[in-house]
Amino acid sequence: MVCSIVVSGVTVRFESSVVLDGVIFSVNRGEVLGVLGPNGSGKTTLLRSIARAINPTSGEILVFGRPAWDYTEEEYSKVVSAMLPNWPGGFSMKTYEIVLMGCRNRSRNFWWEEEEELEVAKEALQLLGALDLFERDFDTLSSGEQRKVLIAKSLAQRTNIILLDEPVAYLDIKHKLEVMNVLRTLAELGKTVVVSLHELELASGYCDKLLVLNRGKIVAAGEPRSVISEDLLREVYGVEAEVKWDGDHNYPLIIPKTKKIPKEEIVCLR
Repeated sequence: MVCSIVVSGVTVRFESSVVLDGVIFSVNRGEVLGVLGPNGSGKTTLLRSIARAINPTSGEILVFGRPAWDYTEEEYSKVVSAMLPNWPGGFSMKTYEIVLMGCRNRSRNFWWEEEEELEVAKEALQLLGALDLFERDFDTLSSGEQRKVLIAKSLAQRTNIILLDEPVAYLDIKHKLEVMNVLRTLAELGKTVVVSLHELELASGYCDKLLVLNRGKIVAAGEPRSVISEDLLREVYGVEAEVKWDGDHNYPLIIPKTKKIPKEEIVCLR
């Protein structure tokens, strides 16, 4: 297997806060790596570091054996694409114009004039079940629809490494599965996919390996069945639950042991 990404002792500090603490792992070509963890665990910071949106305080990230920061911006845009949160609003742009922005790294002329790139944009949206959004104004779309358009933008970049931060947030179950099926197929075609998720069942079903972060540190890593456990849910998420695996499939059934809040604890909100 060819290592696409090697993260060696990466630490990220924001003022006095340590957001990532000595993170070490690698991802091979053709793999889907799922990054899990509770809110604030460092998932987004990790993806932003690999995407070069953040320069780590210490440590090194190798991309195809070369330090990430040794690439020029143009070179890196042809190797790594990233869908990160906080897309700025207020732009009066059509959906296809957003997706075409992913093609700019390969454009020979003005990026909006190439027929080939229009076909790329259509294919990306088609794969995600969103071709009907092609001519829609981006700002009129629902949060889930906007998410799919931004994923299509990353796919249109046609890189060998794809980074996606919570790509299935805001999506219903049908569209979550559509997105994960596309990512799984791209990996089978040789792409490397790193995706952060909150959906433990989806992560287990579609990812080759899982990486669990908590307070900036890796607390578990490996194949889904070796990672998702009752102990992990208790220690990382603070949830008591039973985990059952369905035969040979990597879809765990997670049954939470819920506790009701005593009525007497609700005073001001009555």
